[in-house]
Amino acid sequence: MRSISRLVAVVASAAVLSATLVGCAPATACEPTLPEGSAALVTAPGALGTKPTVDFPKPLVSRKSAVAVVQEGNGRLITNGDYVDFDAVVVRGDDQQELTATSYQAGQAERLHVLSGTNVLAEAFLCQRAGSRIALTGTVKEIFGDVTGNALKATDTVAVVFDVVAAYPGKSSGAAQLAQDGMPAVTSDPNGRPGIAVPNTDAPTELRISTLTKGDGAVVAEGQTVVAHYTGVLWGGSVFDSTWDKDRPANLLAQDFTTNNGQGVVPGFAKALIGQSVGSRVLVVIPPSEGYPTGKAPASIPDGSTMIFVIDILGIR
Repeated sequence: MRSISRLVAVVASAAVLSATLVGCAPATACEPTLPEGSAALVTAPGALGTKPTVDFPKPLVSRKSAVAVVQEGNGRLITNGDYVDFDAVVVRGDDQQELTATSYQAGQAERLHVLSGTNVLAEAFLCQRAGSRIALTGTVKEIFGDVTGNALKATDTVAVVFDVVAAYPGKSSGAAQLAQDGMPAVTSDPNGRPGIAVPNTDAPTELRISTLTKGDGAVVAEGQTVVAHYTGVLWGGSVFDSTWDKDRPANLLAQDFTTNNGQGVVPGFAKALIGQSVGSRVLVVIPPSEGYPTGKAPASIPDGSTMIFVIDILGIR
């Protein structure tokens, strides 16, 4: 059983487990799967990004989950397989008592993988637009599963108001580019997860960057925060890190951490990001001279390693 104090953490992580069980089905025509129902009774005035005061006729009773737009945004249309950044507040349906909320601090929004057919939380975001405020109503059991605390019963109604801070595609979407000779071969499964085949040759001694697919989005500038999926492999074949395994793209500062007080990524990774366009997939081979300084690498990366990364650039924050 989970404590009511962990409701927001449940919101952020519930779809991750479902994704590992169900996988990401191909996106189809965007049609909301939840009705408006009782969610249309919810009001939550105020600017996006500030915690609203949630109101509705009391008591609010919702036996079936419902979703409605409180404030319409004009950002990316969220479809199956996207990721969303959001803030949220959860209140009781009988007396509007606040149960929990996210921080509503800039840069600290929760992130969720939106996969159709996994759970109510993911379904609520389908066909909404980034920049919107939406309301989700339903029973505690249907929305959050088994929780305890605050004298809640599984059949009690709760209302969740989400601020959809941003939305990103689940994988790169650019046009395929010609592969460079002598670079690792990269394959991709239907969900975008890359596979990397390392050549049975000596590692190159210079930085090599290859754009595998070229997106048509904004160009990454030095110092910007990039939302990206990546897989890191040592020359020799062993994977040492992958955001795909966590089902959560990373926020990466596109600058050299060795010259920016430890803020950023290794020099070669920064060079692979800067100047690329959103929607691109980039392959980079990073020699030791462009990687971690001696003694600064994580335990999974021996000193002097040549690193390979496949990076999907999903957005800029």
